[in-house]
Amino acid sequence: MRLLWLPVLAVLLVGCTGGGGMAKAPTPGPTPTRGAVSEVDRAYIGSVCSAFSRYLSSFNSATQRDPSLFSDQARLLKTAAPILDSFAKDLDKAKPPKDMANFHDALVERVKTIATKAKGGMVVTPEELAGISKGAPLPPGTVRDRLAEAAANIPQCAQSGGTDALFGDTGQ
Repeated sequence: MRLLWLPVLAVLLVGCTGGGGMAKAPTPGPTPTRGAVSEVDRAYIGSVCSAFSRYLSSFNSATQRDPSLFSDQARLLKTAAPILDSFAKDLDKAKPPKDMANFHDALVERVKTIATKAKGGMVVTPEELAGISKGAPLPPGTVRDRLAEAAANIPQCAQSGGTDALFGDTGQ
């Protein structure tokens, strides 16, 4: 099942260019030193990975039922909009650690913006769906590494691509 998600993950996460930016730039958060993984970290990244897994699973199921979606932009957007809405709601429920709040808020707003555009048929290309985390300020490397460590033993994170899906390879 995970192998089926990899192409979908690539389609959904590989660079988006163009429109849909955030209305206001988030303010930088604190730059902590590398701390130990906390229960807040595990709960947060578990929630994010679960939301991302549901998103990928829903999108994968839809495209398996109708592989021609990628050749019909209007149908793809009609299919993607409610999936993106659910993803935004699921992400919004996650409670980030303080040093992730700016990134998390920007990520949720980005997903909401893409969902709104998809509902209105305003997404220019299916590749725009790939820009889920584009435009969200990356947290400091120490925070990304800590969350990557927190994600290591969470099955939903392995299924969804873990923190690499959000931040890129942290090098950990």
